[in-house]
Amino acid sequence: MSRLVASRTKHDHATFVCNHCLHPFRNKDTLDRHVPNCQRHPAQDVKYPDPKKPKESVLEFRKYAARFRLPFYLVCDFESFLTPIDPNEDVDAMKATNLIDEHNVCGFACHRVSEYSQYQTDPFVYSGPGVMDAFYEHVMQESRTISDILADHQDMDPLTDTQQTDYDGTTTCGECGKDFTKSNHKVRHHDHVSGQFLFAACNNCNLTLKMPNRKERSHMVRNQTKSPRLTRIIQKTFFFRSFFTT
Repeated sequence: MSRLVASRTKHDHATFVCNHCLHPFRNKDTLDRHVPNCQRHPAQDVKYPDPKKPKESVLEFRKYAARFRLPFYLVCDFESFLTPIDPNEDVDAMKATNLIDEHNVCGFACHRVSEYSQYQTDPFVYSGPGVMDAFYEHVMQESRTISDILADHQDMDPLTDTQQTDYDGTTTCGECGKDFTKSNHKVRHHDHVSGQFLFAACNNCNLTLKMPNRKERSHMVRNQTKSPRLTRIIQKTFFFRSFFTT
């Protein structure tokens, strides 16, 4: 095992390897001190992809819809204060770290960002009791509002003479750059919120750029009831991914 993982260190002599994480150590004393902490976690298990499944064995970018800018998104930030944890409280012995403080949320700010000036709003700021409940209500209201905007598809505005000339002379997709074919023909891609013509795109890219059916989602959001589990999910998602100011 020492020779197998020798490339992981610049040490020229034999090493002592941990059987759990396969990390090599120069001397046995260091390994002995490492093993009790490493055994708290499952042993390392290497799984190789199946070559018969190209989508699993070949790393390739496939999230094509992620290349395009979202028409709306929310920027959220939480404010919190630190509360010391009682050192007499039971601490999980299997954890490698000890908690000394915990964050308690005292307020939040939420800003809807959009390239459409008519739908841009000022940041919403809240500080007071029931922060997570207030945050939940505000986010769900934003979701309903945005869903209603996206569900109202605008027809494409008539092309100007210049736009029509550019469209007729275009032979490649304005997004992927591939030539138009009979099976992947040229279409007019436009903004469904403003109705503005954007560029000539192939049918595949046009379908990829298509916004999901927001009418059904909007209806689901309106009929959704606030459950404790969903509240906890939202709290974890936004609480732990935000920058806290103490």
